[in-house]
This record gives sequence, structure tokens and C-alpha cells, in this order.
Amino acid sequence: MRNYEIVFLVHPDQSDQTSSIISKLEKIIKDSGGNVHRSENIGNRKLAYPIQDQFKASYALLNVECNQQAIDEIKNSFKFNDSIIRNVVLRTKKVHSEPSALLAQTKEDNEKDSYQEAREAANKAFDQEAREASNKFEKPKETSKKIDESLTEEIKEEA
Repeated sequence: MRNYEIVFLVHPDQSDQTSSIISKLEKIIKDSGGNVHRSENIGNRKLAYPIQDQFKASYALLNVECNQQAIDEIKNSFKFNDSIIRNVVLRTKKVHSEPSALLAQTKEDNEKDSYQEAREAANKAFDQEAREASNKFEKPKETSKKIDESLTEEIKEEA
């Protein structure tokens, strides 16, 4: 049996099907007597260029050891599955079972995004508090202006 790396992209509208597609492929491989060494649902990522007018897709990665018949069946299932917009099956020389660099990068990007969102929310809350505080100080200024105007009018009337 040979080692293969299988990567496929799922249409973003059907990204919830990614897990079911992965489990279907794992079943095909195990039924043929092969092994699944790595199975990753990487999640939604931005594409380098639009595919079928889509700018994001759900990525999945499998590293398997199986025979050619299982690979042919997998390629055939990719052809007839409309939710898969791209796929590639590569033969590898050795078994890969550690987490992929793409998965690590995706997790890192998600952490950065969540950090930036939290930072923006904190800045927005701070700005709002600052505006409210400045509004409290502006009201006394307005009343002091009115008092000054009324005093000026009284002085003019007396003169």
C-alpha cells in the first residue's frame, strides 16, 4: 500500500458537510484495508483567487495509506460531489501524522482575529464612555453660558 495526501475544498455554503465527507472518505479507506494517519477539518479560509465566484472555502486534509482502488473510488466521488470545488490527491513517500502547518496557521489566524475583535470592542466601549463623560461636562458649560447671558442682559437693563 502507498501513502497519499488528499486535500479538498468544500463550497462555503455547504461547509457543514465537510465532516461528513471526511468520514465517508475514511470509511472508503478502512473498508479497502487502508489506514488513516491524519484527518483534519481545517475550516474556512480565504482563497488566493476566486473559485466559482467564491472567495472562501472550507479546507480538509487527509493523510492515508491505501491501495489504488480506494484512491480511484475517492477521485470518482469527488467528481460527482457538487459541494467539492477543488481537490488534489498526492502520493507521498512517508507517513505524515503530526498536525499540518495549515491547521496551525488557521488556529493562529483565528486567535489573532478574536484578539483584534476584543481589542476593537474594548476601544469602542472606552470611546463611548469618554463621549458620555464629555457630555456630562458640556451640560454645565451650557448652563453657565445661559447664566452669563442672563447676567449680561440684566446689567444692560440697569444701565
